[in-house]
Amino acid sequence: PSFSSVLPGFTVNKYAGLCCPPHLRCLVYALCSPGFKLKEDCTKEGESKCEPCKEGRTYLERSNYAKNCLRCTRCDDNEEEVSPCKKSSNTVCRCIEGFYKKRIDSVTRECLRCKTCGPGERETQPCTPESDTVCECKDFRNKKNNRNCLPCQNCRSADCQQECASGTDPTPKPKDTGWGVWSHYLLAAFGCVCVVLLVVMGIMGILVVRRKLKGSSSFLSAEITSQGSEKSTRRLIQEASENVLNQSIPVCEREQELLSKLPDCVPKEIKISELIYSVLDQVPLRRVKELVRSLGVSDIVIERAENDHLRDTKEAQYQMLRVWAKGSAQGGGGVLARPLLYHLLDKLRDMDLGGTAEELETKYGDQ
Repeated sequence: PSFSSVLPGFTVNKYAGLCCPPHLRCLVYALCSPGFKLKEDCTKEGESKCEPCKEGRTYLERSNYAKNCLRCTRCDDNEEEVSPCKKSSNTVCRCIEGFYKKRIDSVTRECLRCKTCGPGERETQPCTPESDTVCECKDFRNKKNNRNCLPCQNCRSADCQQECASGTDPTPKPKDTGWGVWSHYLLAAFGCVCVVLLVVMGIMGILVVRRKLKGSSSFLSAEITSQGSEKSTRRLIQEASENVLNQSIPVCEREQELLSKLPDCVPKEIKISELIYSVLDQVPLRRVKELVRSLGVSDIVIERAENDHLRDTKEAQYQMLRVWAKGSAQGGGGVLARPLLYHLLDKLRDMDLGGTAEELETKYGDQ
């Protein structure tokens, strides 16, 4: 078998002899084949001695002069084994269906749950074991605060107006027919008739009141002096005014009664302890500390919680999140401020934990 060159332009063959300087002979012959490690260095006359790696436990993928084999990789949670570890190749793992691989650094990786496109979004790229789902807003919709896709017709800010500027409104406008045109005219005519009737009724009411006042004034002037007649006239006017006011009172009382039956729109309270346990159930164990740091909890607080609960990791993580949430409690009842919930959801999305954020927003968001 042939051996790889040690220096550029030099090759070595076991049977054909050396094509490189003699002092490199032992170094070249020290190379072991893939799947083997160096047991004993070569001598000037002989070759090196190699022994195989342990099948299923250790491996070496290339020709080498290493004295130790590498440990086989074990598939983590949410991973499945594609091919087992062999002497000359490492284990090959991939994320199970519904999860994708995210590389944390050059060595560390983690399988995260695939994102689900929300309302008003469409899927442009499905989730694969190597990449997450890619979503975009449907036509004539725009993202609000990088979260929800809203119809352009509800757009108010300058950003979304620019985003919605291209294209036309997808809502089909009904074509005007003969009946549609006439219906507008009929509605306008009906409105005019109602206004005229109200004006006529008002004028008639004023005339009736004046006639009654005039008749009462003539009758009283024959019985009493001009001073008494004047007082009676004032009394009649006052009584007429009181009657008008008394007739309007039931309407006001009816409005108050209807208002009293309206439900109170009070947002649902978020209990701190319940939210923290929901977060710990959804966020992977190894990423809780990363989340806590992103929320602004100091390393001193994190270390203190870990030291106080050495044998109970979940309780330690609970205390870390409790320190973050305690400063926002409302009324002393352990209730989380709603802006702090949205801050938590944004941090989860920044960590590519969009699925967890969606579940928490569905459970604790605005009802």
